Amino acid sequence: RLRRLLTISHQPRSELLNFRAASGGIPGRSATEPVLERSKVIREGWCYKESDHLKVWRRRFLVLTRQKLCTFKTDTSGYAQPTSTIDMSNAICSATSSTTIVVRELRDKGSAQENPHKVYSIRFQDGIECRAWLAVLHEVIMAQDAPRANVVSRAW
Repeated sequence: RLRRLLTISHQPRSELLNFRAASGGIPGRSATEPVLERSKVIREGWCYKESDHLKVWRRRFLVLTRQKLCTFKTDTSGYAQPTSTIDMSNAICSATSSTTIVVRELRDKGSAQENPHKVYSIRFQDGIECRAWLAVLHEVIMAQDAPRANVVSRAW
């Protein structure tokens, strides 16, 4: 394993950066190819998202469709290169304070157990914005198939 790490680290940094810039870091996807269609966007706006590893709050542009919840570094990205994505068909959400929402993507569809695959902690400027986002997220989750909606209702 160490040999593999050393081999990777010996590749010129410029080659790694060129691959990431050209592909958006995702094989088979162009860096400028949008991951969302503007016509399918339900709600978008600025928030603060807690980073996964460092637990630092970063300003992100949040975009919601019926299928995905994505964050972007800018609102001018054209919906290309999201910093993170959650599949809404497998999501639950709850408010943890008057300005913070936690969205979890479950590993097993239809499971009421808290076994999250991904967790977003999202903070908004004020309680009004937070409640508006929570209501829209709840609508999107409830609009999924009926058996799944029953699980989410119990979680609320």
